[in-house]
Amino acid sequence: MRNRFQYPSFAAATAATILSLVPAACEDTVAPPDDVFEEGTITVDASSHRAPAYLSLADGGTVVTSPDAASTAWHMSFQRFAVRLNGGVSGAGSVAGANLRNNAALTQEQVAALDAADGESAFQAVTADDIAGATFVEDDVVPDPGASWFRFDGRAGTVVANPGAAWKVQEGSGRGHAVFRVSELTMQGQRPVGLVVEYRRQDPGGALGEAETVALDLTRGPAYVALANGRALGAGEVQGQNACAWDLGATPALEIEVNADCDGGTFPLAADDDFAALTTAADAPKYGGFLSAVGGAFPAAVSDASGTFWYNIEGGNRMWPTYNVFLVRDGRQVYKVQITSYYSADGASGFPTVRFLRLR
Repeated sequence: MRNRFQYPSFAAATAATILSLVPAACEDTVAPPDDVFEEGTITVDASSHRAPAYLSLADGGTVVTSPDAASTAWHMSFQRFAVRLNGGVSGAGSVAGANLRNNAALTQEQVAALDAADGESAFQAVTADDIAGATFVEDDVVPDPGASWFRFDGRAGTVVANPGAAWKVQEGSGRGHAVFRVSELTMQGQRPVGLVVEYRRQDPGGALGEAETVALDLTRGPAYVALANGRALGAGEVQGQNACAWDLGATPALEIEVNADCDGGTFPLAADDDFAALTTAADAPKYGGFLSAVGGAFPAAVSDASGTFWYNIEGGNRMWPTYNVFLVRDGRQVYKVQITSYYSADGASGFPTVRFLRLR
């Protein structure tokens, strides 16, 4: 800083001279620069079908190893293509997200034609100005978008049960809780004719019991099960005064129904939960009145352009990135996030590449 006045000593300066220095000091003051945050890119090994991978976006990004249930050290978790945030029903933190849906209106063909340059343009277009107009949500229970209790078996040429998917159940009318999965699905050609529900039941205040099964016949329409006694019921047995007698139902359209009118609900087990080793089904953060999944800013579905990936656009069972940009908020800090790939450098699936930059 330069002074505009010279004087032999402070003692010789008059009050008027001292005051005359004030405007000069103000004039020469330099405003501090805006914060500049470093961009990060991390490829996460989310290939496990049993255990999620956890990512902190702070300080350039870090993979967090095996956090406990109360951990707030992570922002995002990844398991295959599923993305969750550390807030709401997914974690002990208060992380929320906003989907800016910049490419959500694209068709299959348009998503398939996207490349890294398109992703770059979408990422750079998002600035701190977009925070004010964004709608932030925490993870919550949503209807299962992909009927995850069954899967297509290419060798059999038809759908089969997927016992790897399981749910905690809140039974109707306060009868208790349970954990269930579909262990068998019987098809007649392309027509479902029956399935087997495997479940472990828990009385109020009790512990989960041993596994039991009940078979449901779909040849005459929807079928239902009362978990309290393991009884299979037909459609005519769950009407009128018996409307609360059932907990779960299945239809020939391969839909699982939940008795929401009588306060029934489900919550999906995490992939690393062991069906046989669970000790309680009464501790879910929330029970949705439907066969549930966990969703939020990052959609659970991969069947359109609104989420992170669109599956099987051109065959080959591959994931195509949508290059949508998301905002992830943790307290006052807000990051923009884009997932640019689902594959590792050598082509292995379940290795999402996450690009992010703190905006505030």
